[in-house]
Amino acid sequence: MKNGGCPICHRYFMIFYILREKGLIDLVVTTFLPENPPKEVLEFSNGKHYPLVKVHKGLDAQGQDMSGLECDTVDEIEALVSRFECDTLQGRRENKIEDRAERTFEDLLKKLNIFLKSTNNESTGLMKILERIDAHLKEVGSKFMVSDTLCRADCLLLPTIQHLRVAGKAYKDLEIPTELTFLWRYLKNAYDSDAFKESCPADREIITQYVEKASCKAKIPARRSQLMGEERTFSTPEVGNGVLE
Repeated sequence: MKNGGCPICHRYFMIFYILREKGLIDLVVTTFLPENPPKEVLEFSNGKHYPLVKVHKGLDAQGQDMSGLECDTVDEIEALVSRFECDTLQGRRENKIEDRAERTFEDLLKKLNIFLKSTNNESTGLMKILERIDAHLKEVGSKFMVSDTLCRADCLLLPTIQHLRVAGKAYKDLEIPTELTFLWRYLKNAYDSDAFKESCPADREIITQYVEKASCKAKIPARRSQLMGEERTFSTPEVGNGVLE
């Protein structure tokens, strides 16, 4: 009954949490095992593709009734989010700054999956993207990718960064370089936000997510990872010049 390790679910959990923080929705999150979905899920989905969203009742920003609306694809969920017309969750087409932010980390999740599946520890591609993110954060000078508040780009990026930290370390002993000080400051700000903390799965869930996908066994065996409890990696390194303050 805890948050699962799917990064896409984490992404949309954050997005809807932000909508809740802005008073635009009431939010109820129900977790379930994909192999045994509850009856209410089977009424509109086979439960094997997630996340899933259902609107029990309410109006969108234009006053249109959304009661009973069911979404079981990413495109449908994206269309639902757009109906709230939330400024901080604008997409790339509506916001040039958002588009620029998202361009810095394109393909990061794809490259992470390739890295974990590969039989070597070549991480040059991942490191180049992390360096690009760090440079972007240095240039914009804000707490997050677009501004000092969490935006859509952050909801897309942060779950992947967390998977890179936890799964990358567990399977390939990958570490985010401490030299990327602006990226570390960014992570500290995220770890201080309720939207990220409440939506973040435990380390064990992230490790388990890649048991069938990684090319090698985790340095923390899957069986042992199940005994880790709800521990989450929210630590940040000590770096000079007060950059994390």
